[in-house]
Amino acid sequence: MKPTPPSGYARSLSLMALIGVSCLGSVQAAPPPAAFGVWDRGSSFDPKDYPFLKGLAFNQKWADVEKKPGVFDWSALDDAMDAADKRGQYIYLSLGVGPDAPDWIYGQGVPRVECKDQKFDAWPAYPFYPSKEYKALLERLTAAFGKRIRSYTPEKQARIAFIQVKTGCTGDECAYKGSVIEKKYDLPTKSSAWREFRLWQFDLFTKTFQGVPGQPRISLMFNNVTSDDDESGGKGFDEEWKWVTENVTGGIAIKLAGSARGHHLSGERTMIEAWQHRLIASEAAPLFARSEMDQTWQRAMFAQNLPMSFYWGALTGLQNGQSVWDITSGALESCKEMGFDYSFYFFNRYAGQIDPRTATGAFCALHKGLDAADTKAYPEAKFGKASHKNTERMEKIVATYAKYGAAVDDKNGLTLGQVRQRDTQTGFNDVGWDIWPENYGRFLYQIDADATSIPLWRVGGPITNKSPIYSRFARGFEHATGKDSLYFKLHDGFSQGSAPKVMTMTVVWYDAKAGSTWKLDYDAGKPSMKTALTVTGTGDKQWHHETVTVTDAVLRQGGAKGSDFALVNTDAADDIFSLIEIQRGKPTAPVMLPPTHFKVLDKAPKPPKADKPEKGESPRERKKDKK
Repeated sequence: MKPTPPSGYARSLSLMALIGVSCLGSVQAAPPPAAFGVWDRGSSFDPKDYPFLKGLAFNQKWADVEKKPGVFDWSALDDAMDAADKRGQYIYLSLGVGPDAPDWIYGQGVPRVECKDQKFDAWPAYPFYPSKEYKALLERLTAAFGKRIRSYTPEKQARIAFIQVKTGCTGDECAYKGSVIEKKYDLPTKSSAWREFRLWQFDLFTKTFQGVPGQPRISLMFNNVTSDDDESGGKGFDEEWKWVTENVTGGIAIKLAGSARGHHLSGERTMIEAWQHRLIASEAAPLFARSEMDQTWQRAMFAQNLPMSFYWGALTGLQNGQSVWDITSGALESCKEMGFDYSFYFFNRYAGQIDPRTATGAFCALHKGLDAADTKAYPEAKFGKASHKNTERMEKIVATYAKYGAAVDDKNGLTLGQVRQRDTQTGFNDVGWDIWPENYGRFLYQIDADATSIPLWRVGGPITNKSPIYSRFARGFEHATGKDSLYFKLHDGFSQGSAPKVMTMTVVWYDAKAGSTWKLDYDAGKPSMKTALTVTGTGDKQWHHETVTVTDAVLRQGGAKGSDFALVNTDAADDIFSLIEIQRGKPTAPVMLPPTHFKVLDKAPKPPKADKPEKGESPRERKKDKK
């Protein structure tokens, strides 16, 4: 069974959004929600064959644009813009500078900087960035870049979702890779000289792409600009963040490094708590986030079950508030026959749902992560000292939930940072350090989850490469302890007013026992909740989707415990649930289902990375994996 592709209606909405943005002119502040979702990390895949693709990327080296001083070749940019326009896709742009500058700049007064010990990248030379000669040439390049973009029609310019501001080596935002031989040219990443140069270039791009009267303001993406930047545990770019938020008014994009590259990864809770409130339902300046899928999907942890790994990775990205998911070519080539393209469609469905007042859907994916860093949930007096290296504490925590299926597949992975986890971990762990502990969702929340239901892991038995994606996590009834109802409420902004509304509800559940019964109730504005559907199991040990549309949903939290919906046990059997989705209105297309038949990997996963970058892998990613 194949996922249902977007309907013609959805494509029409995307086109309408694009036209609306092109008419906004200079008031454009951020890409429209229609631009958010799965992107081609390059430009090789036709959306006719991969209809989930929202956009493509254009990356070019300065050396290829300006081979002779002052002579610019924008033919590749023109071709990329034409492709985006012809395909009806969005595009983001970037120019590689620094060591990707043409060699002739060193004959025009730019100091040539050489490095030793270039462990992961090897460029023959770098410019000394603060030199007036380099800045003058970069300013000329940026002006020409801006002029070329402004030569396109407003409709074509509206295809540009954002421009990535690269100041140093690739997108790493460091001046050099290796040790500078002449120390007078050294520019440490946290030095004031490097910061001063970066802020100068930030200002240059802001003026060029957001400060031209009468022209659309194009969003800009930055890396290494926050105090808690990505996977590092806190690089402390406070001044850069202050400058960006005070000066960039036409849309800001950030990179959430590692987001959607897996689930239960160390540090994911801190990232989610730091960014979700800024990216979802925020009243602050327009802000959105991008991350990419690199070669992680070919490593052992993902290879255990590719559709499952992509699905729960996608949910983690959505929980982060990630808007754009760049997918590497290898994953795109394999996604359909290996059954994980469903995750891309699911990600697309919710990536653009960032404002509850206009969102067309909400979901709650039931899950519990055992976060050993949480001393309130797992007191040190009972489980041992809270430390990332204390595996004994983690094993005690997981043992508490072993009867519900919780387990540790790879003890070594418990103590690793997430970069090394993605590279070397060989299985799934249900406990971890600073992992997301609650359900995944968007605008739909479970009420008193642990008091009213039980968490479940590995439903149906040990995970294999054929296990259904929903088997990884679930929640269910436990009649023996009085846990017979799961209650849910929508974000206050999602369902406004007391007038009856048309809503479509989908529940994914596991049919474990013949004759078991349960029902779905909802708030219809009456003293008691109204039943939308009742279900009787057949015991086929399969996951099922139940969908129902009601026309009188009020959903003002008038049900038990202030709920809008409730899954209610109507007998003594313990039913199991994985996902609840709410969509405004009647269905416009059949319910999208994950594939049940797909090809599995017929070869061993790639081994942990060696010092040398792999073919098709960026040096930037190689370096991070060696930290």
